[in-house]
Amino acid sequence: MGPGTATEARELIAGESALTLIPTFVVVAVDATGMGIILPLLPFYSQRLGATPFLVGALISVYAVCQLIAGPVVGMLSDRYGRRKVLVVSQIGTFVGFVLLALAGNLTLVFLARIIDGLTSGNISVAHAYAAEHSAPATRKQALGMTSGAIGTGLLVGPALSSLLVHYGETAPVWAAAALSLISILATIALLPPDDPASEPLYQHRVPEPTLTRSMLGMRYAWRLLGLLIVFFFVNSMFLSQIGLFLSARFSWDGHPFGARELGWMFAYAGFINMVVQGFLITRSNLIASDRSIVVAAFACMGLGFAGLGAGNNISLLAIYLTLIIVGAMFARSTLTAELSRSTAINRQGMIMGLNQSLMSGANISAPLVSGALIGHRLFVAWALAMAAIAAIGAALAGQLLDTPRTR
Repeated sequence: MGPGTATEARELIAGESALTLIPTFVVVAVDATGMGIILPLLPFYSQRLGATPFLVGALISVYAVCQLIAGPVVGMLSDRYGRRKVLVVSQIGTFVGFVLLALAGNLTLVFLARIIDGLTSGNISVAHAYAAEHSAPATRKQALGMTSGAIGTGLLVGPALSSLLVHYGETAPVWAAAALSLISILATIALLPPDDPASEPLYQHRVPEPTLTRSMLGMRYAWRLLGLLIVFFFVNSMFLSQIGLFLSARFSWDGHPFGARELGWMFAYAGFINMVVQGFLITRSNLIASDRSIVVAAFACMGLGFAGLGAGNNISLLAIYLTLIIVGAMFARSTLTAELSRSTAINRQGMIMGLNQSLMSGANISAPLVSGALIGHRLFVAWALAMAAIAAIGAALAGQLLDTPRTR
């Protein structure tokens, strides 16, 4: 086979891989839009029912506890029974959680809604595993970028919808999220082809099946990546869980404090940046810098943004600080997730992504409680500087733990 023929074959494989993942993009984008609608609304929605900043953090923590329990189980079930079946069950749980949240008249029902959603969560990790399994090794990073781009699309459209719908009542966005969740279930059933785990997919490259314990102990580089992801998840969860109440206390817009509408537009802006990063910047940055350099720079950007938030309440500089944080977070998450996928055999993708989600949940259990305690005591500067310090630790660890391409 000549060089031209080999190039044409690679392009053909890449094209077929992209076409195969279009239904996945649609399903994940619709699902993420529903989540994006809830994200800016939940702090103010629960506050109206009597939640303190600490209880707002506890709402995120209880969801994370349920994710921690369910994450590995969902991942391994998807390895055994197929991504599509597990994805449908997971989405049904999300739909039930949204409906219950819309009907909630007290905090107890809000907590119950988050518990149901958390116990059946796993949509994103299963989608990542599906994308990895249905792409060639050479195009796996682009495939994972496509699912991350779908999440970015949802997190752009969802908060914008939330900002518009909140004018019609606080429950209107929640009902919209439930409707989108139902559409996501129908799209999964209609668009994703049934998968048979017993068959060998087009790009499957399996390794001999060791015991689960031996397999996990043998993933030394993967554990280093997971350690960095824990640092990222912790600081990101501290930021996301209380940024709404922080902005409401420290900033105003058009003469009134930041609320669900303004936070919705901020999350929509974050979704737009995510699309730009995934669509244009990730592949170009890899041409000029190693993954290690990218992750170090990403943590540094986040740290600068957090320090800026603590330095003052200048509304004109707020967009710059938030942009540094969001861009850094997008680069860190996508680069570390893609590297984690490449470090693991294809028939362990469900397990490793489920483990990744469980470790994220572990960070999400404690970080919102710490964050809520700081914001609840109005320690706004301490909250921002604590996140800046954790991001600096992440940058230092990335420089030590990540392999260079030559080493790998």
